[in-house]
Amino acid sequence: MDLLPRSSSEFQSVDYWDKFFKKRGGAAFEWYGEYGDLCEILHKYSKSSNKVLMIGCGNSTLSEDLYDVGYHQLINIDISKVVIKNMTTRNTSTRPKMKFIEMDVQKVS
Repeated sequence: MDLLPRSSSEFQSVDYWDKFFKKRGGAAFEWYGEYGDLCEILHKYSKSSNKVLMIGCGNSTLSEDLYDVGYHQLINIDISKVVIKNMTTRNTSTRPKMKFIEMDVQKVS
């Protein structure tokens, strides 16, 4: 499996994302950039006391970085059970208030 999908419709497939994160392993995948690149704008428009919902969190380190600077009301959702399990395992002891939930945001009513 290549990491890139054959068509854009694969982005909606749970199977695609499970395979993606299995193949990628522990290497973080950042859609928008590293925390260091984004922190100025994030801190301009949010406060550490805000509740933050990370939709399609994947295995990005952005939530971890935000938690480490005081954002403790973070909920991370993703359709991939593989990545949710990995991220939960990776963060349970060091970031106990951070939550990871397997969920398809398109099916939220």
